[in-house]
Amino acid sequence: MHENSPAPSVVTSSVPAPSLTFADDASAEWPAVLYEGDGAIVRQRTAMATSELARPCGEVATLEARTTGLLVTCRTPSPDSAELRLVSIPDGRVTVLASGVHPSWHADISPDGRSVVAFRSGNCVSPAPVCQTRAVLIDVTSKSERELLPSGYYLGATLGWTSLGLTLFQPECAEAGCAGRDKTGTFVWDGSAFKRWADLRFVETSGAWTLLEGLRSFGEEPRRVIVRGPAGDVTVSSGHALAIGANGDTLVWRPGSPREQQGVLMRYAPDGRVLWQADLVGNVINVIGPDVLLVSSPTSKIEIYDLKRMLRFAPTTPINYVVAGVAR
Repeated sequence: MHENSPAPSVVTSSVPAPSLTFADDASAEWPAVLYEGDGAIVRQRTAMATSELARPCGEVATLEARTTGLLVTCRTPSPDSAELRLVSIPDGRVTVLASGVHPSWHADISPDGRSVVAFRSGNCVSPAPVCQTRAVLIDVTSKSERELLPSGYYLGATLGWTSLGLTLFQPECAEAGCAGRDKTGTFVWDGSAFKRWADLRFVETSGAWTLLEGLRSFGEEPRRVIVRGPAGDVTVSSGHALAIGANGDTLVWRPGSPREQQGVLMRYAPDGRVLWQADLVGNVINVIGPDVLLVSSPTSKIEIYDLKRMLRFAPTTPINYVVAGVAR
């Protein structure tokens, strides 16, 4: 929270929520376009057709989708080095952006398609458990790079664009150890440095409402889901904060145990009342706007959930690869 913000209040509701189920309708229009990396090929999927978009590299490791293009991380013979390539939509033209980026750290492309942020390997100093990393900002047109973060551990950090701008979240702890509390939280790039915005994780803002998470590490369960509104901060739930609407309604996913692989999807009013809940088999892997989810089923197949129509789309041809989505 902001340094001067009051402590979040906790809301509980004793009113049972209406339980909803997702129907299957093979004739309904898909709420998203999907892109999958299948080996060296990037394919575009809609309900009616699957088409090859590009062959950007030898093997696609990860794929990030924006309306401005697809950012592809391509594997190389070195396990600690990858290439970044941009696939334009709809023509499929491939542009090489950078080589030598770290494949295990998330790269992201800005909403206007002009910049890419990625991590490079830094120093490997014994007896540190992991090599250090440094973050760079890449200009898509000139391919020039600017260092954003010097070599450091950045334990479990995520870096990408949100409605705040270029945003860094540093959890307190990750696999390689823990960082000091003064170095953790959400930071926003002001053009010259990352400035600390809050000790909570920023998720999304919509109108007068902001969605936040309180967590010590990404492996921590449960997380605190916090809504910041005109009346202050309210802890509405525990779970994973997914999206918030213009009226302050919040979408939360409570994952089940790894053995069950079944969780609950819940919609909360900003005052903490549960509006509805629905059983969800699998794990939420991507949120496409406030009303479309990508879910990995227990068989590792990708399914689409449309929350407006309460429909589930399970493609007859499995999507078993790295997937990203772009709303229509």
